[in-house]
Amino acid sequence: MSASSYLFGESTGELQRLARQAALVEPETEELFRRAGITAGMHVLDIGSGAGDVALLMGRLVRPGGSVLGIERSADSVALATQRVAAAANVPVRFEMGDLNTYEPSAAYDAVVGRFVLPYLADPPGVLRRLASHVRPGGIIALMEFDVTRIESVPEAPLFRTVATWIRQAFEGSGIDPALGSRLGAVFRDAGLPWPHMSSFQKASGGPDGFYWLFAETVRTLLPQIERLGLASAEQVDIDSLADRLRDEAIATRLTAFSPRWVGAWVSVSVPGGPSAGA
Repeated sequence: MSASSYLFGESTGELQRLARQAALVEPETEELFRRAGITAGMHVLDIGSGAGDVALLMGRLVRPGGSVLGIERSADSVALATQRVAAAANVPVRFEMGDLNTYEPSAAYDAVVGRFVLPYLADPPGVLRRLASHVRPGGIIALMEFDVTRIESVPEAPLFRTVATWIRQAFEGSGIDPALGSRLGAVFRDAGLPWPHMSSFQKASGGPDGFYWLFAETVRTLLPQIERLGLASAEQVDIDSLADRLRDEAIATRLTAFSPRWVGAWVSVSVPGGPSAGA
């Protein structure tokens, strides 16, 4: 992914947000990869590793006998991910720096996996096609992506609607498809792959203990884009009180908040870069 297209940066606060988000979706992520066929002994390429959450999950799934190589463009993220692997102990994971827009694997893999990475690439189908050519026959490509246009609440409420609009328009205004997750099947097809097996889910939350942090912290990291695009000023956003105000609105209106739609897709590749079962 390019520095110009990735909206969130690599600050300590952003890495903490990503870690909380990763914990929120880890059960469904693990289910996706298990259903796709990730198992012990496999050698896996994890693309867009960030702080290493998916790679660590993969490391647990492929031991004993397997290995995971994570590719990440940020040196700070690679350093943090490497520290986390060392702290986890006995997890067969390592990381390398690389720009996925041009990265060419030097080996063949049993699987290529990733989460929340394709929308930030200049040519998602082209990158997927290139990586698929390095998957062994019978290997797996499994990805999870987002659709932030599906952030909503029931009943609809003014502040929550405004926050959802800021998030969607920040992506759109930066030339990034906010709904790529819902178009993930077409991305696979455009990459020359079969239509994938797919599933989707949303998290629902309400009451005093809801995950309002998810929306507020996403806005926090998008705030420079929100201001640049003229969607709102920092004073209007009032970021430090946003999560509390979302919670107060939810309680007052008995609101249920829905996360982005998260979409998983996977295929088994019969020949490197070619069609497979399910085409």
